This record gives sequence, structure tokens and C-alpha cells, in this order.
Amino acid sequence: MSLRVDHTLDTDRLPSIFEGVLLTGQILSTRTKDGFKWTNLAHTELAETQPRGVAPDGRPIYANLDSLGILNLTELGNFSGSSSHVVSIAASKYFEMGIDLSISYTHQDVQVVTEGVSSRGISNWRNIADPDRNNPSPHRSPYEKTHSLKTAFGYSRNFGRFEGRIDLFSRIVTGGNFSFVYDVWGGNPLFGRAGAGESPYDNDPLYIPESRNDPRVVYGSNFDVDGFFNYISSYDLDPGISPAYDFDAGFNQFLDLRLQASLPFEHGFSPNPLTLKVTFDIENVMNFLNDEWGTVEYGPSYGAANIVQADLISAADLSENGVDGARALVRDDPRTTCVQASDCVYRYRDFDADRTSYTNAGRSVYEIRLGFRLEF
Repeated sequence: MSLRVDHTLDTDRLPSIFEGVLLTGQILSTRTKDGFKWTNLAHTELAETQPRGVAPDGRPIYANLDSLGILNLTELGNFSGSSSHVVSIAASKYFEMGIDLSISYTHQDVQVVTEGVSSRGISNWRNIADPDRNNPSPHRSPYEKTHSLKTAFGYSRNFGRFEGRIDLFSRIVTGGNFSFVYDVWGGNPLFGRAGAGESPYDNDPLYIPESRNDPRVVYGSNFDVDGFFNYISSYDLDPGISPAYDFDAGFNQFLDLRLQASLPFEHGFSPNPLTLKVTFDIENVMNFLNDEWGTVEYGPSYGAANIVQADLISAADLSENGVDGARALVRDDPRTTCVQASDCVYRYRDFDADRTSYTNAGRSVYEIRLGFRLEF
């Protein structure tokens, strides 16, 4: 559904500067029906991979297909229910003196169920950022630009035969989206693994403890407990399973300049004049003025702030041997040992206070282009 309204102000009750302003409002709303969804049937349909386990926070633990020697059975199916809403408002005006101004703001609220970022079915399944990869729920899209503010200023003037124009374009846009996740690897995937050597990605949402005494989590002797809780407090993370792509890397600011000149010449080859047009562009003017300005910040690589390495350990083993003495559950043991949520706990054993904003060097430099064109 798309709805757009345009209205030109012409009322006598407003100051004259608002006369002729064009206002535009637009809403674009989408609801998905029969979208793409990938499921690993080897996890859900085979008798030898049942029953599923249950993690301390309630998410399912699937079989470790690789350790069981079971191949993947990736099914391409459909889902319904996710939605997106994009709202934009804009105002523009042209002044007879040769100035034109415009400003617009866009807000996006875009949900996805499966990101669909790969060329293979199994990779698309592994890329799903959800506590239950085989039954994912709608979550924020990694491509959503929540806020975007754009302005444009233009001024054109004739000096005899010579015509000149200057344009300034600015954008303030939300940076890259990311999730707080576990740092996993093939030997300890926590919640199950694909078969055929397909290693897990760092996209299992992190469980945020309710407090230091949360019964679902214990901390190894080398884990920086104070640093961890200070870190999650600085990001105002709510207790529970952290939502996928719920954070962004802040705002990026762009300012571009364009200068244009047009000069006609009389000649004897044609009744029409020959026109020389010159265009001079500077992209990222702020960086041109100061090499510390105009930097573009992105979120963590692949949208994953993988700040915690963890094990699953059985509650009985913890009680008998203590936090550091308990055996980490690996291979297919998490599924078969953690039959219900109370059977196991997370052991957080390493914390890295990773940055969540990184400068993109390629986008953080200015570019200058000079162009010439002859028109007959």
C-alpha cells in the first residue's frame, strides 16, 4: 500500500516566505505473504536428531549434524507475517532569485524473517539471525536505515551569456545495524550445527543476564564480570535474548558540492551555438576541508558484535565440580544433556569489549571530479 499527498501552500495566513512551498508526505506499507524461508529438515524431521534440547534461556538446541555424520536437508519454503513501513515527509521551494531549497526526512521500520544474503540454501539458513533458525520470527532488517535526513541547496544565475550553478547536498543517515551475539566456532557451536563441515556463523543472539546472580549464567575465573556488566549497561541492553540487528553504529553525515558552468560560442559550422559545459564535483566536502571530518562509520563486520565466548555445562556437573571444573558440552552433548531449561547453564568464560563502530576508509575520503562536455 502506497499513499502520497502533495500540497502547495498558498494561504494568506502564513508569512510570505512560506508561499509556494511544496509539501509532500508518503507512506509505503508492505506485508509479506509467501516470502522465502529456509529450513534444515535434518534438524526437524529425522528420528536420529530428535528430541531437541532446551537451552537455559528456552531457545532450542538442535543436533550437531557434523559430529553425527548427517548431511543437510535444506528446504526452501514460505513464510507470512513480516512487514515494513516507510514514512517520508518533504518540503521544497523555488525562489525567483534563482535559489531552490528542499529538505526531507524518512523513517524506516523494516522487518525480515530470513535475510537471504547468500547464493546457497544452507548458507541462507546459517545466516538467519534468530534464536530458533528453523522457526524464525520477524526481526529488524540488517539493511534498514531507521533515520535519514536530506537537504539540498541550489543557486543558479546568468552572467550575460554565461550560466553558472552551485548545488550542495547533505545527508544524515543511520549507520550499519548489528546484533550482540555469541562468539562460536565449529568445536563449540552451542545450539547445534549444520552438517558437511558447514561451520556456524556468529549470529546466535546473546543472552543478557538479569543480574550477576542470574541462575542461567555462571562466570569462569578468567571472565571479566565487571567489564561485561559495565559494557552491557553502556548499551542499555535489556535482560533476555538480545534482539537481532536492534542496534546501529550511530549517524553518518555526508556533504557534496557541485559547480556547473555553461558558456555558448558562436561558430560557422552550424546555426546553433557551440556550448561548453564544465562540471566540478567534490564528494565528501567535510573531509576535503579537514581529514578528520566526514568519516563514515559502519557497524561490526557481518553485523555481529561477538563479545562473549561461552559453554553449556550441566547443572549437575556444576554442582559437583564447580564453575571451572565442569565439563563443556560439545559435539552433540548439549542436545542430549539439556533436555529441559533447568538441566544446563551458560558458562561465560571470555569477554571482549569490542567496538561497535568502525571507520570505512574507502568511504571516508573526498573525491574530486572535473568534467567537460561540448554540445552542438
